Amino acid sequence: MMQRIKKSWLLVLSLTVSIATQAQPVTTTEASSKPTFYTYLALVLALLALIGLILLWLRNQAGWEKINAERRSAVGNSDGMRELSGRVSALEQANKAFVKTIRDLENQVAKLREQQADNRKAAPAYVAQPAPEPQLPPVEQRPAARVPEPVVQKSVASQAAQSQRSMPVNTPPAKLYARTVDVPGGFSVSSLVETPNRPMVFVITPTGAGQATFRVTDDPEAQRLALSDPYSYLSDACNYQSRPEVNSRIHMISEGKLQLQGEKWHIIEKAEISFYA
Repeated sequence: MMQRIKKSWLLVLSLTVSIATQAQPVTTTEASSKPTFYTYLALVLALLALIGLILLWLRNQAGWEKINAERRSAVGNSDGMRELSGRVSALEQANKAFVKTIRDLENQVAKLREQQADNRKAAPAYVAQPAPEPQLPPVEQRPAARVPEPVVQKSVASQAAQSQRSMPVNTPPAKLYARTVDVPGGFSVSSLVETPNRPMVFVITPTGAGQATFRVTDDPEAQRLALSDPYSYLSDACNYQSRPEVNSRIHMISEGKLQLQGEKWHIIEKAEISFYA
């Protein structure tokens, strides 16, 4: 297209030159000094041809600048695409590393839970050693005084009766209350109270010498306290028959059993509980 336009302008320019040549008069010197119509026409066409050539040159220059700009833009876009692909690759690698880290942490947590469960199963039950009997100092043997036999028998009988009257009778409390399992495998004696002044989760009932049963209380406030953190309050003393929920109630299936070992009521059988709405 540009070649056709150039040829057209060159043709116009040649026609202008030819017209200007033919327009020169050949008659007289006076007529040749006056410009004719063809002279003006030739000048106008030559001026138009010159303007056209200038415009053609400017248009050609603008076209080349546009082509160069497109080339530079294409090069810039290719660099941008390379940089963007590099960033995407880096993000993908970071994502893979993050996923791998999460999986490693999950595996470590699972191993810690298994070790904790094994430690609980392998932990031996604490058995309190009986306290050693106090050794009394040897009593010096003195020769017995000669006392009439009836008087001795009477004095011994009176002393025995007096000692029986003076000895206090220790009657165990009917019920004891505990808030949580505060020592490994049971309840410490010092943590039990006869009259609770705050919500207590467990009720302990002595059944004999060193024997007792326990259950979860029916107090709604104490049950809400236990259900707010079942792992801390219930897991060490109870077996679940259903899943605990925050707004549920606790139902006793069977009571647990305790044995007194020194200063601790040791759990020899956990209580069975379930949960209902």
